[in-house]
Amino acid sequence: MRVRVSSNESPFGPAPGALAAASAALADAHRYPDDASEALRAAIAADEAASHPEVAVGTGSAALLMDLVPDRCHGEAGAEVVAFERSFIVYRLAARNAGARYVEVPVGGPASAAGPGYQRDVERLLAAVTDRTRVVVIDNPANPTGAHVTGADLVHLASRLPEHVTLVVDEAYHHFATGQQGYARARTLGLDHQRVAVVTTFSKAYALAGLRVGTLLGPAEIVASADGRRPRFNVTAPAQAAALASLADREHLAATVAGTVAGRQRLAEGLTELGIPHSAGLGNFVTVELGVDAEQVVEAYAARGIGVRALRPYDLHEQVRITVGTSEEVEEVLAASEEVLAGVPSRR
Repeated sequence: MRVRVSSNESPFGPAPGALAAASAALADAHRYPDDASEALRAAIAADEAASHPEVAVGTGSAALLMDLVPDRCHGEAGAEVVAFERSFIVYRLAARNAGARYVEVPVGGPASAAGPGYQRDVERLLAAVTDRTRVVVIDNPANPTGAHVTGADLVHLASRLPEHVTLVVDEAYHHFATGQQGYARARTLGLDHQRVAVVTTFSKAYALAGLRVGTLLGPAEIVASADGRRPRFNVTAPAQAAALASLADREHLAATVAGTVAGRQRLAEGLTELGIPHSAGLGNFVTVELGVDAEQVVEAYAARGIGVRALRPYDLHEQVRITVGTSEEVEEVLAASEEVLAGVPSRR
């Protein structure tokens, strides 16, 4: 593909220092990496205003979730994991690995001219919690819809959850959302609940998707227990070095976030001009409403050298997700969209 906007990767690349650090670490490729990722954990703790025992790292946030969710279910028969529908598919997989029942809470309908789609009601989430619920997990912002819950909603949710439930907040896209539409990170809210864990990633804003580094933040007991499930030496030395250097380069992070938000806005504006309903949301992508089966649209984009993502695994059959690319890639996507989407029902 000439333009690959099918995966939620950064088009701006990692910080130059991250590439240099990863390359330097390869000189010791015959050695095992630091199993505890001590230097990286210390840097993350400082960045997040957390203590060292409140931080763990893993091979991406998905791997951390695959350890955390089963750990919080404690192998209990009949345990439940509650999430909004149209959430990151890894939650379902983690519940399956835990032998838990996965409970999906309905969300609002697709985007339309009236407004963004897939809106989330935390009262519905709370209503689904039972004495068998062990985990409530929220991707905030959500993948693949870009929907979010506000900081006020998170505070309300945490204050109402019983103590036997762990609230897991997946903030993979938080860099692109902070300060917009009432969004707030969980750790800034002083949540009144003793079991709140947060996962983040270096794959998105730090552009290290190919090196697989994620972060778990939370109470020391939860962090230590989940960390005990991971394979030893799981985060490679080049990945640790690159993540450490990425944290230090604030200028590159700021430029990546600014470029992504601007690209998201331009993509949304262009789709609006074409009369195509969509949800721009707060991630690094836009979810497009088609009114026809998405596969034919994906193929039409591909014929023009552009890769977009169908969302069938999320039971979204008439939607595609388009990741924000460079400014040049965004314009190329919009030019192709004028042809590809010319006859879709949602434009009429």
